[in-house]
Amino acid sequence: MAIDTQQVMAELQRIIASPGFRARKLIKKFLHYVVQESLAGRGEQLNQYTIAVNALGKTADFSPIYNPIVRIEAGRLRKLLDDYYSDVGHLNTVMIRMPKGSYQVEFQACESQSQQAVYLSDEAQPRVSEGPRLFVHFQMVHGDHSDAYPLLYKVRGDLLLILSRFRNIRLVSSASMDTGHPISGQRLRDVWDIYRADYLLTCDVNAGSEALELCFSLAHTPTDETVWRNTVTLPTSPCAETLQAMYRQVTANTVSLHCGLMLQHWAQHWNNTVTSVPGHHRVLVAYLNFLQAMSVETFTQVLQVCRQRLKCFPHDSKALVVFARLCAFDGVLQYRLIEDRDQVWTQAARLAMKLDVGNAEAHSVFAHNSYMRGDYALCRAELDVARQANPFDLSGEYLHGIGLCMLGDWEEGIAIIKQLMLVPCNKPDWYHVLPFLYAFNRGDYLEALAHAEHIQQFGYWGEVARCVSYYHLGHYSRAQAEWMRLQEKYPDLLYNKRLSDSRFLSDTAFQGLWTTLRSLL
Repeated sequence: MAIDTQQVMAELQRIIASPGFRARKLIKKFLHYVVQESLAGRGEQLNQYTIAVNALGKTADFSPIYNPIVRIEAGRLRKLLDDYYSDVGHLNTVMIRMPKGSYQVEFQACESQSQQAVYLSDEAQPRVSEGPRLFVHFQMVHGDHSDAYPLLYKVRGDLLLILSRFRNIRLVSSASMDTGHPISGQRLRDVWDIYRADYLLTCDVNAGSEALELCFSLAHTPTDETVWRNTVTLPTSPCAETLQAMYRQVTANTVSLHCGLMLQHWAQHWNNTVTSVPGHHRVLVAYLNFLQAMSVETFTQVLQVCRQRLKCFPHDSKALVVFARLCAFDGVLQYRLIEDRDQVWTQAARLAMKLDVGNAEAHSVFAHNSYMRGDYALCRAELDVARQANPFDLSGEYLHGIGLCMLGDWEEGIAIIKQLMLVPCNKPDWYHVLPFLYAFNRGDYLEALAHAEHIQQFGYWGEVARCVSYYHLGHYSRAQAEWMRLQEKYPDLLYNKRLSDSRFLSDTAFQGLWTTLRSLL
């Protein structure tokens, strides 16, 4: 089969977006340069000096005699390519190789694979759990293009960089800014056939003299189903705050773990398909199911899936993060299904951070674990690291707010949570738990009740919040009704040492709740 430039560039995008390459900036620059030079017919001219100066940022006085960086990085690149093609990469239609003794890369055609071939047997699964693949495409549709291009290239570059920080997706993108007409159904099929991207995020741009209209659309490529659509109007010279607000809105509605419609749709798609969920998708699908419908049953399911995955792939960084987060939920929701919870939580979070450097969620869950262990200084430090790693993740901001509240900084933590509540997206109802508690402790029982009525799927918290709010507002019959529901679902909640054993739930911020409930006994 003939190999064209588009196929090679698509394969290059798949490689550099894969987990093994994601955090290796130098090697990605190396690979991108040698691929471009080989495609241009200049592969035979590649040597240590040209690669060092043109790809690795070395100065013109670079000497390979005294600095072996190119030889070292070339060896690492060959090993990473071997690892990539030993996993899911062997299914691709093109393979990129760099033989020993040369810096010129070779492009090898592989036998075509059907769409079903993507769903590997468990033995051939990638070693790290993965989420859906996202292809991002910007294009001019109407209007005067020349003045708008600098801003659009900035927006496109910013958005790609921001999306690359989200570990629950795999990002690919078009190589250039197009002009023409909106993407058709055929182009959606091309995105699947060439890039095997599950979703296509397009931004169709209409440029006017005083403003730009950015029409975002998220589509599921196998079914052509539109998952999300939104239009944003930008001034021709937007301030940084305006751009950041747009980025947060886009990521919150698409790829954020708690709110992203792409992830929710992806999990539901797998739930509805007759094909079994591939092993490297099962952890995230089960975890998303739990986040959408929290119960002992969905928790037990994701815990079992996670344990099975880690038994086969103990260094699966994504599964480790999910397991560590389950430890946190196990305590807050008082399921008590994980033995030696604090110890295994610590081990999972630490290993995840080691395996996936820069994973914001790993640092966040380790911060919460540090609080539970009484190491408050480390908790605060890890919260800051997580926020710096991905400041545009709405889910991460919520976890940051939780961390600050745990540390006693309620004013700052609640301010963060209230700010993210203003972002227009479908947030889970348990985002209202801490704002409820903050209002309750300030004696603002009407506001506390307003938050409490939103809490429907977060263990016992909805009944607790409504019961104490009604009680302090003098609605005793309603408080009694909520109390009866609480007793029916959680009969032993207040009769054992569970609450006092939890460092978080035994905090003084919760004492007003438990005191009010015990007065109803």
